[in-house]
Amino acid sequence: MLEKFRSLAIGLCLLAIAAGLAAYFMVQMGSGEKLFGGGSGTLPPVEFESLTYDGTEPGYLLCPDDLCTTATANGPAPRFEVNARTLRLALADYTDNMPTIRTFRFDPAANQFDFTERLPGESFPAVLTVRILDKGPYASELVIYSRKPVGDNEPGEHEKRVNRWINLLTSRLGS
Repeated sequence: MLEKFRSLAIGLCLLAIAAGLAAYFMVQMGSGEKLFGGGSGTLPPVEFESLTYDGTEPGYLLCPDDLCTTATANGPAPRFEVNARTLRLALADYTDNMPTIRTFRFDPAANQFDFTERLPGESFPAVLTVRILDKGPYASELVIYSRKPVGDNEPGEHEKRVNRWINLLTSRLGS
């Protein structure tokens, strides 16, 4: 009796291993979307001109009034004394070197980028949408919107996240 049970357990383990290997090779060959869904997600791009953020919902928005005409921003967009290209390079350098940040959407023509950031201990990532505004040869502004489409929001977490990003970019630029 024990021998039959042992044979059955070994057979089920081998079957589970074979199924796992099949799923792994399926994903590696590019057919993983059938099993696990696509990596692009369904999060629509943010259009700051028509964004309807009123400041009471969870999130944090720093945006100039002339861009976010239908939203109530938490503050103005921070201004940097560098051109838009330099700010974009500093942003790309920061996000590429942080293991907790992934690039979700990248639109260099519009100077708008979406990132996900999942800090240790968080169940779901936050989404940060960033747009760089060119304000001349020696000035640019960073429009930034942080929110969590899924999961719980802690009080002040988005404000802390945005301020951390701004402080790190400021220190990278030496401003």
